[in-house]
Amino acid sequence: MTIYYDNASTTPPLPYANNQFWGNPSSPHALGISAERELTAARQTIASILECRPGEIVFTSGGTESNNLALIGLAITVRRENFTFFAQPWEHPSVLQPLDYIKTQGLANVVLAPHSQWHSSGPRLAAISHVNHETGDINDVQAIAQSLKQDLSRAVVFVDGVQGFCKHKIDLSNIDMYSFSAHKCHGPAGVGGLVLRNNIRIAPLLYGGGQENKVRPGTENVNGIRHMAAAATTLWENDVAKVKSIIMELASELPNVYINAMTSNVSPYILNMSFMGIKGEPFVHLLSEKGLYVSMGAACQSRKNTKTALENMGFSKERAQSAIRFSFSCLNTPQEALAAKEIIKDCFFWLRGKASF
Repeated sequence: MTIYYDNASTTPPLPYANNQFWGNPSSPHALGISAERELTAARQTIASILECRPGEIVFTSGGTESNNLALIGLAITVRRENFTFFAQPWEHPSVLQPLDYIKTQGLANVVLAPHSQWHSSGPRLAAISHVNHETGDINDVQAIAQSLKQDLSRAVVFVDGVQGFCKHKIDLSNIDMYSFSAHKCHGPAGVGGLVLRNNIRIAPLLYGGGQENKVRPGTENVNGIRHMAAAATTLWENDVAKVKSIIMELASELPNVYINAMTSNVSPYILNMSFMGIKGEPFVHLLSEKGLYVSMGAACQSRKNTKTALENMGFSKERAQSAIRFSFSCLNTPQEALAAKEIIKDCFFWLRGKASF
C-alpha cells in the first residue's frame, strides 16, 4: 500500500485528457486564435473562483515565481519612496528570500516580525500567507488587510495564497496581490499565477515580450493553464477533516507526541506533529520504506544553518527537529488514515527501541 501525505509539497495531478493546444496564443492565425480563446476561458475560470477581474490575473510558472514577481517587482517600482516591507519570520522561503534580496539591494526597508508589530508611519507592504505551509495555521488575512488599509493611506497587501488556493475561501476585496500555484491543488507543476489589482504597478523581472500585460513576458503554457483551471473547478473537501482527525489521535495514543500550531484555526489539509526523542529525518525515511510518504516541512526550505519556521514561531529546537508534516488532499480516505496510523506507531516504537520488525 502507498499512502501519500505530502500534498503541501505537491499533489498528484487529476486526470486531464482534453485536446492539446500547441498554437502560440499571440499568433494571429487560426491555431493561435484557438489557443488564445482557451487561455481566455481558463483566465475567466480562475477569476470566477477568486472573484476578481480576468484582466487582473497574471499567469506564471508557479508560486515561487509569483511571490518573487510580486515582492521584487513592487520593490523596484517603489525604491525611491521609503517603503517598509513587513513579513512574519516563519513565512515560506519564496517570500523570505526575495525580501532578503530586497534588503541587501537597498530597494526597501524590511522588517520580519509578527503582524501585531507591523507599525510604520510611512508607506508599507505587508506580506502574509493565507495558510502557513508548516503548521496549517489560517491567517485572517482579510482582517489584517482591512486594518492596514484603515490606519495608513498607502498600504499594499500581498497574500501568499499557495497553500489556500481552492481549499479555503478568501475575500480579496482589500488584498492587492495574491499568488497561487497549480501543483498544490492537483494541477500540473510549472504553472501558477498572481492576482495583480489594476491600481498596483510592479516592474517585470523578465523582458522580451508583451504577454500577460507586459508583466510576465513569454509564451503562456496554455495546456498547463487549462489543466490548472480544470482541476480548480473539481476540488472537493471530501473526508479531509476526518483523515486529519484520525492521525491527530496519535498525540493521545503515543507518549511525548505533540501537535504544532500557533492557533486553533488550522487548515484540515495540514498537520504538524513532533515525536519527541526521534529526529524527523530518519522517521520520514523509515515511513517511506513502509509506503507512507510525509515530509519534515517545506520542500524548498532555505539554508539549513538558519532557524526553521517552527523555531521562529517559538517552538524549541528539539521540538522542531522531531517534527513531521502530514498534508492531505481530497484523494485521501479515512481507511488510508487508519492504516497510516498503524504504520506510524510501528515505526515510532521501532525507533524508540521498544519493538522490532
